[in-house]
Amino acid sequence: MMRELATMMLYLTGLILVLRAPYALGARASRPGWLAGTCGLIAIICLGFVVPVPTLDAAMGSMGYWNLLGATSTTLAFHFMYRAILIHTSKASPPYYGVFLGLGIVTYSVAFTMISGEQNRFTSVETFIAALIGQPWTAIYLSAYLSLVAIIAALSLGAILSSSKRSKIFNAGFSLVVLGNTVDVILLWMQHLNVVIAPLSTLLYSVYVAAFFSGAILLCVGFLRGSVRSLREYCTFLFYALRLRRVLGRAGLDKRPLVDVAREPKIACYQMLIHVRDLVTLKGFALNTPELNLTHKADALLIDSPLKSST
Repeated sequence: MMRELATMMLYLTGLILVLRAPYALGARASRPGWLAGTCGLIAIICLGFVVPVPTLDAAMGSMGYWNLLGATSTTLAFHFMYRAILIHTSKASPPYYGVFLGLGIVTYSVAFTMISGEQNRFTSVETFIAALIGQPWTAIYLSAYLSLVAIIAALSLGAILSSSKRSKIFNAGFSLVVLGNTVDVILLWMQHLNVVIAPLSTLLYSVYVAAFFSGAILLCVGFLRGSVRSLREYCTFLFYALRLRRVLGRAGLDKRPLVDVAREPKIACYQMLIHVRDLVTLKGFALNTPELNLTHKADALLIDSPLKSST
């Protein structure tokens, strides 16, 4: 089941990266969602379903660091999701959140280095856990990582619930991630203490996989929906900005550089619309009928979609 769910996440994160690429690098507000997709893609690759784990491990020195890279990439993916949610809800992160995030990553990274054994012989997370969960450092490493991700997901959920911009898909996604990771932390310590029978262990692990990956997929769908909406808005404003640029060119003025227009078409559209109106009002520049309709449509578009941040 994990392979199928991870494959679906691979496609969704890939789509997010492609759809956000035209504007994410230039628009600061859109960057966290794009970075979340990038980190999520790396985390999925570290599961070994795309590139075999031995190949990843060999590229990283045959020390088992593919495991730590996957954990860190997942943590950063949820961190950037949280940043995107904060931008979307116009909220600030709690005090010392950055310190907490850094300490959490350092904690499980140090714990990972303390695990003894030839980690290069493991080809999946499951075999790694089965062989080494008896070590306290293994339980600390995995539970610290899973708990950190669950806490970030819970913070994201809290930001959404306390905002007027609530989203059922994000509510469900973050809730499932918190549930799944909580179940897995309990299971890991039960396995470490050897107080769980095999059928119950299998059941709890299945609950974790189903909850976590289903939640992550819902979050991908939510961000993908936002990406499609943002891309549609980007293309619409680019269309109007290029037409307004042509009007300014007809007026004999220097045209705005195409690079600037393509980087932030909404801002370019807003500024050029003001410039065109100044020409008409202050200098008597005459607009033909299509150009006049263009200014009306651009104005209506900016009213419906004002300058603001979104995920």
